[in-house]
Amino acid sequence: MKVSIKLATTVLASTVMFSGFPASSAAAGNMEDVQGMKKSGHHKPIVENFVDQHATNHTKSLFEYLENTRGKRVLFGHQHSIDEGLTLTGTGKMESDVKNAVGDFPAVFGWDTLSLEGKEKPGVFGDEKKSRKNLITSMQLVHKKGGILALSSHMPNFVTSGSFNDTAGSVVEHILPGGDKNKEFNTFLDNIAKFANGLKDDHGQLIPVLFRPFHEQNGGWFWWGAKTTTTAQYKEIYRYTVEYLRDKKGVHNFLYVYSPNGTFGGSENSYLTTYPGDDYVDVLGMDQYDSQGNPGSQQFLTNLVGDLAMISKMADKKGKVATFSEFGYSPQGMKVSGNGDLHWFTKITNSIKADPDARRIAYMQTWANFGLNGNLFVPYRDAPNSLGSHELLPDFVNFYKDPYTLFLNEVKGVYDYIVKAAKERPFMHIASPTDSAAITTPVTKVRSRVLNMKPSSVTFKVAGSTKEVPMKLDRDGYYSVRWSPDASLNGKSAELIVTSYRGNKVADQQTIKVFVKIPELLMKEYNFTRSIHSVENIGAYPDSIQTSFKHGVLRGEGKLAIDVKGMKRSDTWQELKIQLPDVAQQTDLKNVRRVKFDVLIPAYAGESNPDATVRGLAMLLPDWDTKYGMSTTEKKFSELEIVNIKNKRFARYPVSVDLNDPQKAAAASSLALSIVGSGLQFNGTIYVDNIQLFNTYAEPISDPAVVDDFESYQGDSSALGVKFVHAGGDATAVSLDSSHKSSGNYGLKFDYTLAGSGYAGITKSLGSVDWSSFQTLKFWLAPDGKKQKMVVQLKVDGVSYEAYPSLASTETGWVELPFSQFKVAPWDTANQGKTLNPDNLKKVQDFSVYVNAVDGATLSSTLYLDDIEAVN
Repeated sequence: MKVSIKLATTVLASTVMFSGFPASSAAAGNMEDVQGMKKSGHHKPIVENFVDQHATNHTKSLFEYLENTRGKRVLFGHQHSIDEGLTLTGTGKMESDVKNAVGDFPAVFGWDTLSLEGKEKPGVFGDEKKSRKNLITSMQLVHKKGGILALSSHMPNFVTSGSFNDTAGSVVEHILPGGDKNKEFNTFLDNIAKFANGLKDDHGQLIPVLFRPFHEQNGGWFWWGAKTTTTAQYKEIYRYTVEYLRDKKGVHNFLYVYSPNGTFGGSENSYLTTYPGDDYVDVLGMDQYDSQGNPGSQQFLTNLVGDLAMISKMADKKGKVATFSEFGYSPQGMKVSGNGDLHWFTKITNSIKADPDARRIAYMQTWANFGLNGNLFVPYRDAPNSLGSHELLPDFVNFYKDPYTLFLNEVKGVYDYIVKAAKERPFMHIASPTDSAAITTPVTKVRSRVLNMKPSSVTFKVAGSTKEVPMKLDRDGYYSVRWSPDASLNGKSAELIVTSYRGNKVADQQTIKVFVKIPELLMKEYNFTRSIHSVENIGAYPDSIQTSFKHGVLRGEGKLAIDVKGMKRSDTWQELKIQLPDVAQQTDLKNVRRVKFDVLIPAYAGESNPDATVRGLAMLLPDWDTKYGMSTTEKKFSELEIVNIKNKRFARYPVSVDLNDPQKAAAASSLALSIVGSGLQFNGTIYVDNIQLFNTYAEPISDPAVVDDFESYQGDSSALGVKFVHAGGDATAVSLDSSHKSSGNYGLKFDYTLAGSGYAGITKSLGSVDWSSFQTLKFWLAPDGKKQKMVVQLKVDGVSYEAYPSLASTETGWVELPFSQFKVAPWDTANQGKTLNPDNLKKVQDFSVYVNAVDGATLSSTLYLDDIEAVN
């Protein structure tokens, strides 16, 4: 036991020194006295704003315990502390490398949903039920000992069936409501809910858990990360997860932890980029690891303290708990020997507790001791296989002895607080589609969730329209409506507005922007179910061919029947003409880009002539001379599909004609169609059906050599921000700029700040493009003359390579960086010496731009880039 009489004095001194704490955390010096007051009932219950207003009493008390611990003590946490370790003997007793090292267990015990899947201990691979039972048993054991429980979540890729670090498949888009993998995601959440609702103590009370889903989302190593998930998608999948567990599955023993990956340069805006909102987060966390190559540096400590201070102050403002949700010596852990800083644990603790704001974190949790090579986070004592004791063990013991750190034996009165949940405020959000989403289907279901209020009505409209469409409450608890975008929006952006009303007053309103990119958007259809009055016979060519129109029926389906006489094999142009006389009054022809129709021709018409052909044409009248489809629709009659209908054989000819002249379409007064044969011979009936007019959108053909020319975002900087995301460090911002560019309409404006982190960057995921046939990266640059260090980074086959253009001048021009000049990033000690070559350039994954501070400079400035591509 490290607790002593000095503890009360220390805590009392802390309370006096930092008297600016909120009332809920500035109670008397001895925490046991504080807990006693709360339990006695002599004071009114504390009121806190929880994510779950129906959270169990123990869950609310855990929150208050953490809140009251902040600033006085920091709880130490360890992932898989009793499951994984180098000194665990497997005797069945509760063991831990931490306990073996310092004589006490951690205060916070972490697990992951991988255990529920049977992919980590105590789970059993292939047995979900047994895995769930084992995890519950382990947590019950720890809870009985007084430990606090935490659960992170490394979810599988629901699209590819790969792991959490498989970033392919645009997963979030598929698992949100309406997505084709939403059911699979729900099944995963169902398992979490079964675990949570089955986690009870000996008295049948639900045991609280700190639940941390979708962590480190501002990085690019998980499928929910910033390179593959937009900020709006992240917010909505986080919200969806909370609402599904809380509202649909009745999970009421979770506190929800938000934990992006540091650093943030002390910037609240950077930290809150993906924040789902106060209604969905109980604990503000941060994950941050040091560097194995340069541990304990002053820059790391400065950044760490600055970020923790920022998070703590924000937690005070928002009524949340602040925490250091995941930390470690480095992402690769500690070395077995030869570590660069043997006082790392006490050094970071001394730095944190020296700052009055940073010290106000409730707990700090490190990762699991899975093994020696890249997975060692807690020093061991007397480990087997001749390992002995780790060289950082003495420092870890001092970390334990520090009165500021708190381990299991000192965890008291966690569930003694009487806490009342504040009444939830009404809140509405559009669940799907998400902001900046691409709309690619003719009909999209718009879903909105209204919480903590029963609205009198919820409506939907598109900006620019005065028509509000009522949304109906569906079985899944969403107010929804089916939206068919107008053809005029295809290829453009649209703002969708959802409004909830209380009586006649607006209760809440949200607007999102979407990009309409529908390959085929049906504008008008003629299906001849009952009549053919919408079409007109305008004759045939040559005059020897005679046609008449009537309503026909085949297989019970109405069709336009064209009776034809006089088709001769010697005719090389046999044109049957149809006009849609009222189409201009019924449809905006300027938006028509494609015409489709189906034709059935008697099979015998061309069977005797192997050279017979057919075409389908369209004309924008009064221009009879321009015949669209001349070169694209011609087919040999012998290649058409033969179908049997009522003992008659027909050649089925589907026609698709693109109208590639918007100006003529805008001036057109009508539309005509032609069926043109060559070498056909028959007297009989041709059937026409399903005449359809479409607006179309085609994505520009992507050149794999081009990183970006900044012309494809329709001038919308928010769309640019979906592709170029913050890559870490101090604050950055990207936007389109029409004044600084090499060509076209736009270039990239890259605003950066150099502050506490000393660097700032942006990155774009390229997928996995092949640059093996190129030799140089080329781009246009307008430098700022600030003489800082510009870093152009390429992630190639998993390795980061860098080159360093100069920012010494302000002269604009082209920058050419031969791939031979790129070197492995200096922090990647394992891959030094590798070079870019045609073999690894077959897999170029990311393009990034950073600015690093020179000599500790602090400033804000702007760079402009354009036409970034690989060239020879």
